[in-house]
Amino acid sequence: MNGFFDLPKKKVRTVIGILSGTSVDAIDVVLTKIKGSGTDSKIDVLDFRSYPVAKNLKTKILEVSEKSSGFVDDVCRLNVTLGILYGKCVNKLLKSNKLTSAELDLIGSHGQTIHHLPVIEKNFGIKSRSTLQIGDPSVIANITGITTVGDFRVADVAAGGSGAPLVPYLDYVLFRNAERDRLLINIGGISNITYLPKNVDQNSISAFDTGPGNMIIDYLMLKLFGKKFDRDGKISAQGIVNEVLFRFICEMDKFHKSKPPKSTGREFYGVNFSEKILSRGKGILKEDLIATVTDFTAYAIHYNSKRFKIDDVLVSGGGSKNSSIMKSLRKYFNEMNVLKLDLKGVNPENKEAVLFALLANELVSGNKTNLKSVTGANRNVYLGKICPA
Repeated sequence: MNGFFDLPKKKVRTVIGILSGTSVDAIDVVLTKIKGSGTDSKIDVLDFRSYPVAKNLKTKILEVSEKSSGFVDDVCRLNVTLGILYGKCVNKLLKSNKLTSAELDLIGSHGQTIHHLPVIEKNFGIKSRSTLQIGDPSVIANITGITTVGDFRVADVAAGGSGAPLVPYLDYVLFRNAERDRLLINIGGISNITYLPKNVDQNSISAFDTGPGNMIIDYLMLKLFGKKFDRDGKISAQGIVNEVLFRFICEMDKFHKSKPPKSTGREFYGVNFSEKILSRGKGILKEDLIATVTDFTAYAIHYNSKRFKIDDVLVSGGGSKNSSIMKSLRKYFNEMNVLKLDLKGVNPENKEAVLFALLANELVSGNKTNLKSVTGANRNVYLGKICPA
């Protein structure tokens, strides 16, 4: 505990960020050195590793995430199992860098989202939103011997927010610009955008989920081709957009047309949504199905961006590796300079993991990091729970 009480006094901290995203393909672990805090944060990315999630474990996580197949005993077991697995991944990264746990200050772990319900509902007379991430940070702290911060979303929910998205805080710290109006696009399982007008401040950022990212593409790739994802967009590049199916998806998808603040997840774009597309797409070439849902991902992003004046478009997340998504984005943004994000050592692969290293550093620095204009919260709050090793 001695090291824990010294943490707030340190000017430079060595921090690890961990993320396993909506697609549950891998556990991303980034090693950073962070100097300062808030808008003065200087982040140096030292190493980044991505550890694949075993197929049977991914299958179980996805099962548990669905209302029809999620059981409380599985959630209970996975909460500890994933905590242990995250901790082991951290220890592998430390070993690869010839570091001991004593040389680390913090871990920031997002955990694995099991369910996210961003719409206000009445439950036993109490109105609230709700969200659940598992992979307990106490387990990670005890497996690694490093103080761990986790469960970042719930404090914002308690303040009336939706708890998501969180990425815009990193966007604000690293990518705001006094002379350029910037749109940052992050394409994971779900797509989200952050709009940073010139000289933006923390409480006037626009950011929200736009619709599906890789989630529907991945589901259809598995069902139609037996592959986890469309590597580099090669399958979709072999097809053409089916206009009838495209219009069907546009009409079915009420979320992408809804007004922010908003967030979503597998609860909306999961199995049921994808199966409706498959059913409606019977008789359509498999490659055309993939091309159509790929193009819709870019369309929904652009649809939600039309309200903004934009100078730069920067793309991150796994979807930035899909050349077909990038091609569609350039089409919808009228050949505007749509680029993969690669700035200050933060790139499309490590960006979200870096976020959780930053959020952990911010909490021990005493900074409130939720964005009221993004989540709909009624006040700024401290995000995360601290679990000493």
